[in-house]
Amino acid sequence: MDLYGKSKTEEKIDYAHCAAYYRQTSLHLGKGLYAIKLKSGEIIGYSPVRPRLKNLVKYDPFTGLFQVSGRVDSRYAYELSDIDDYALSRELASVGINGAKPGRFQTHQAGFLQYAEFSTPTQKNGVISNICYRIYGLSVGGNGFIEKSYIDRFLAQKQPYYGDIGVRFDVSSAENATFVVQFSDPFFPSNPFKRGDVLISINDVAPKDWGELELIIANLEPDELVQVKIKRGENIKNIKVKAKKRYGGMLLADSFLERFNLVISNDLVVQKAPCKGPFSKLKKGDRILFINDIDMRHFKPRNTTERNHLLRELFTRIQDDQVDFLEQKIIYEAEKEATKRRNADILEQFQSKEVKKERHNDFYYKMADNMRSFASSDVAIGTNITNNQTSKKGDLHSFSGDGILRDSDTQSMRTIYDIYDSGNKRVKKPEKERIKEYEALVEYGGQMNFLIDRQGFQFRVPLE
Repeated sequence: MDLYGKSKTEEKIDYAHCAAYYRQTSLHLGKGLYAIKLKSGEIIGYSPVRPRLKNLVKYDPFTGLFQVSGRVDSRYAYELSDIDDYALSRELASVGINGAKPGRFQTHQAGFLQYAEFSTPTQKNGVISNICYRIYGLSVGGNGFIEKSYIDRFLAQKQPYYGDIGVRFDVSSAENATFVVQFSDPFFPSNPFKRGDVLISINDVAPKDWGELELIIANLEPDELVQVKIKRGENIKNIKVKAKKRYGGMLLADSFLERFNLVISNDLVVQKAPCKGPFSKLKKGDRILFINDIDMRHFKPRNTTERNHLLRELFTRIQDDQVDFLEQKIIYEAEKEATKRRNADILEQFQSKEVKKERHNDFYYKMADNMRSFASSDVAIGTNITNNQTSKKGDLHSFSGDGILRDSDTQSMRTIYDIYDSGNKRVKKPEKERIKEYEALVEYGGQMNFLIDRQGFQFRVPLE
């Protein structure tokens, strides 16, 4: 007996009919690319890069699934099924244009790119089958194949869509289903997360594994208000964040710049700049020297993967600083408000003071007037939020557009807005040309700017 309880003398199945069935049910699209016809009428396939086809209906750049129009000159089609007990207990076949090979199901699909596995090699755009017309997935090559639930999700959407909450998680413990924020996107609107946040639940659901976590986030609706519970240090926090469309990751590049249509080469030269948005002041050919106070010339990424990792790492550190700054600001505002309330209580005591002598009345009411002014003013309360004068290099507030423009070590540099004159005095400019304050920039990366070299001239380019 083998591991599946089958006799070694069990009669072997001839899958030649399944190979013939595939040839009648598939559509050759050219250059070795095939697609298969489903009984529901769709013709689907897999390609890690977008196929250049006139009859392309839709393409999912995250997973590589695509759908084409056309017709297969055959009445045959495939019935796509879930992997059930029958499929788990039987020998199956990896079928494709090059024939069929018997094998066994190994593991279920555990994520969009963590494919189900078969015991024998699979052929790209082949199928996993047992009785020819019934299949359990679409092959991607290697030993992998895409299961029915992921194909159904692709087919159900008019255009591919994946939700995002502004972070990339890492598996801290697969056994305990513990997921930790590894990277956090500072350009994601009102992003409240920072590296190290431990996920507890999303909309009161605690993901049991990586695949479930991916699907929960991917299926969030645009602008859906998402309740996320995390552990930050020793504190449990309930956070609300609006879900948005995801732009990078899986088979796509993921530097956090994809939403802006900004393309940067491995040597950090702008290859493509957007015509609008926060990076619209950049131009093709600009070489990035600094991002905030970080000298990018020290980094030499050897390939696209290293470049994207470098940018995600840098942007995550900036995002962490922004979250710390906002938390510090909230504490400061709360303390200031508490001080005002205390002063108002003292004022009320002076105003209600009953004295017998007129000169004492004058004294208390004069004190009351003084206290009223004191209570209504912005007073120092001991723990001040950092400012341009007191912040150290690397503090978040030193990332502000104003601070960097004044404090830059690059003597020949001027901002592209030319905000400051040679005497570091503010020059009146139209309102639209002024650098926005921190709160107005939080939505798109807050206190961030690039120092670039453009044809030998250096410019500081703040985000708009």
